[in-house]
Amino acid sequence: MTLDYQKALIIGGSSGVGRELALDLAAKGVATTVVGRNAERLADLAAANADIKTIACDAAADGAAARLITDTAPDLLVLVGGTQPKMAALHEMDWNEFSATWNNDTRIAWEFTRAAITLPLAAGSTFVSFSSGAALGGSPLSGGYAGAKRMQHFLVNYGQREADRAGLDLRFMCIIPKQLMAGTDIGGEASAAYAEAAGIPLEKFMGQWEKPLTAKVASTHLIDLFDAGPEDSIAAFALTGVGVEAMP
Repeated sequence: MTLDYQKALIIGGSSGVGRELALDLAAKGVATTVVGRNAERLADLAAANADIKTIACDAAADGAAARLITDTAPDLLVLVGGTQPKMAALHEMDWNEFSATWNNDTRIAWEFTRAAITLPLAAGSTFVSFSSGAALGGSPLSGGYAGAKRMQHFLVNYGQREADRAGLDLRFMCIIPKQLMAGTDIGGEASAAYAEAAGIPLEKFMGQWEKPLTAKVASTHLIDLFDAGPEDSIAAFALTGVGVEAMP
């Protein structure tokens, strides 16, 4: 299977889905650049595949989005990174803890959507933003996380609208994992917190889904989605251990 993309830029790819996707894309001949804050994890990724370029920086910083897009000229841009939300009831958080996801994940999505339109990304490019199933059903133990992830979904729609109005030939897509991802930092903390709140063993809580969703499984499903060339009219896709399904 050969992808049409030539250059990929993955924001938040030093671990989890981003790391697995970077490895899979690079293995298929896509020149892949990964951005993250954790230099040690980035070095480990580069050691795993010498063809992957890594950049250690804060993608939410002023000007970072425009600089990274300009320097790497991707035709596939994937926003998959995210801050680790505090797992607690809302009254057990201060405002900075409650709003952390807005100030990181949502800001990154806003900065890159804005840069993709104003620079812009090259015609024919694809912009992929990871949201969360929390954006659909809420997440009472992670503060403002659900609302921030819902805004990422909205930003995909807003970005597509403005790109179409400007005749930019860009494709905006939102990926919504509808189950907690096993083996990741966020998935591990969230599953433990919700299993405890429900008073059930962690294994039983994670067993509610037909098939486990891991970072590797997610990357495999995404590569299949990219290779298939989804219909332009579809903007959001639900991701589970079973596969990827278009959302209305």
